[in-house]
Amino acid sequence: MEIRKIQKTGVSTMTVSLPKSWVEQNGLRQGDPLEVDLMRDGTLSLSSVLGERDEPNKKTVHVDRDEMGSHLMRKLIAAYLAGYDIIEVRAQDRLDFELKREVKEFSRLVIGPEVIDETSNSLVLHDLSDPGELPQRKCVRRMHLLVSSMHKDAITAFEENDEGLARDVIDRDLDVDRLYLMVVKQYNLILKDRRISEKIGVDVFEGVNLMLAARLIERIGDHAEKIARTSLLHGGKGNKSLMKDLKLLSDRAIDTLNKSVESLFKRDIHEANLVIDEGAKLVEDCESLRPGGDSRGCSSLYENTVLDSVLRTAMYSIDIAETAINVTMNAD
Repeated sequence: MEIRKIQKTGVSTMTVSLPKSWVEQNGLRQGDPLEVDLMRDGTLSLSSVLGERDEPNKKTVHVDRDEMGSHLMRKLIAAYLAGYDIIEVRAQDRLDFELKREVKEFSRLVIGPEVIDETSNSLVLHDLSDPGELPQRKCVRRMHLLVSSMHKDAITAFEENDEGLARDVIDRDLDVDRLYLMVVKQYNLILKDRRISEKIGVDVFEGVNLMLAARLIERIGDHAEKIARTSLLHGGKGNKSLMKDLKLLSDRAIDTLNKSVESLFKRDIHEANLVIDEGAKLVEDCESLRPGGDSRGCSSLYENTVLDSVLRTAMYSIDIAETAINVTMNAD
């Protein structure tokens, strides 16, 4: 950190000198224009307007000999989350068919990157997404709507032994994962470039809390998928009275989720506290159906699996409401 004093150079003009190392690093000279942006947090952002901003940033992912597809997939996801516009996958020799298929599978699992060039030993992906078109708030909203419908349909599939509906829920989980990765990527972009924060209207503090909320919603989606997979094994074969109880608890869990997300976007502390209190009561009611002395309790592994997912949905929804309080208090 360097401390610079404000100097008065005219009747009303105030100036601050620039660090020589920064000027040289950016290839600037006397008389070159600078762009000055006022950020939402009160800081100033200085940048050259010589065209560097339009140049895409590129990451080359080198494929090691005998590399496993899953290892390559992790590298690609990390490069995507880091916000690289162009990702080149390059092998020293030939890039075998399995690894090429893994790269193309990656482009299906995330929003934006598309294969634009391919040779015997390389693949190039270009991220075509625009943060302004799908900002964090919109991603979280979309995730919430998807997960809410997934949970409802998963419980229905379990209750009615509807295999087609269960498989549809499982397929939709991929959409939730894609949106979650987009939220994380945008947060990393905000950390790198405050101008993106201005573009999508989200500061760093709200960005990290939206990312936390997205993670919780993504976990709820995983439990909806878990219920759907359980219904494929044991749907419609349990105790009818217990299934009715599970359905009622599920409806309450979805209601808790909906209210928690609304409290987050409305920045309503009162609503968030009500959600937390209602959610705590729901958790107690879920625990009462655990296997035990009560004849109403879950008697099979499948029923207990569904109950656990409903319970987790309620607990994650409480966490979202707590995040809403954190965001609101910071805004105040």
